[in-house]
Amino acid sequence: MKIAQIEIFLHASKTGSITEAARKLNKSRTTVSASLCALEDDLGVKLLARTGNRIQLTDIGESIANDCTRLLQIANDIKRKCTLHIDGVESVVRIARDDALPESFWRDTLNRLKEKFPNTSISIYAATPPELENLVEQDAVDVAYGLLPTEHRIPRLLHLDLGQIRMMSVAHKDHPLSQLRKVTSEDFARYTEIILAYIEDDNLKTDIPNSTNYIALAFYEYLSHAVLDGTGWSNVPALLINEHLRQGTIKVIKHNKAMSWQPYGEIVESESRRGLVIQWLSDQLEDYLLDVTD
Repeated sequence: MKIAQIEIFLHASKTGSITEAARKLNKSRTTVSASLCALEDDLGVKLLARTGNRIQLTDIGESIANDCTRLLQIANDIKRKCTLHIDGVESVVRIARDDALPESFWRDTLNRLKEKFPNTSISIYAATPPELENLVEQDAVDVAYGLLPTEHRIPRLLHLDLGQIRMMSVAHKDHPLSQLRKVTSEDFARYTEIILAYIEDDNLKTDIPNSTNYIALAFYEYLSHAVLDGTGWSNVPALLINEHLRQGTIKVIKHNKAMSWQPYGEIVESESRRGLVIQWLSDQLEDYLLDVTD
């Protein structure tokens, strides 16, 4: 039993005609007929009943048609994966990312990625920056994108800086910190801080707070929303709040360390894991970060 015979059998059963099947497959009628006979001889059953120029499935032919369809799909998947491998294109890519970049960027990039690599399956998982390295090290994902640690990086992992993101300490325009002409560390400690929460060693942990009174949330989007609600102050990526800054809804806190730059990049186990899909995605991120920081 050969895959080519299965394909011919399915075309013949669908069209109800050997002549039509031959035309669709760009083969001679003799080749199609011989292939069907060989398949029936190999299986020891009659799959098609012939009446003049028409054919129809026998009972056993009907019962195996779905199985043959699945078999052909699996065979095509195997060929596709092997072709992708030869071309250096990953058949499956598992991605973890933080939410330091606007969701609109990721939506647009994902659409363009699938247009360029239509046969690659993509899985994307949202995580906080402190979780990204562990996800790569544990082989839970193939690559991670996000704010990179400035120190204590896992040495055996490859970290590629793709650009810089400005972080800003901000508060709602009506928050007490926004009313001060100069904010001190003691002022920060006096008010509720909104910080990141993340999982490490199966425990829920938080970033080191500047205040003893804090609320820890899982994503920068949640931090930004808490600031907009007036719940507290926070340090968030400027790309997520630029519109609110322009509208004057939130304000940068007047402190000498209220603004800083943090590297954003790719985390992968090794250069050998960087197939064409990952390389293309990293190029898009690098171009985007160059554009928004010009």
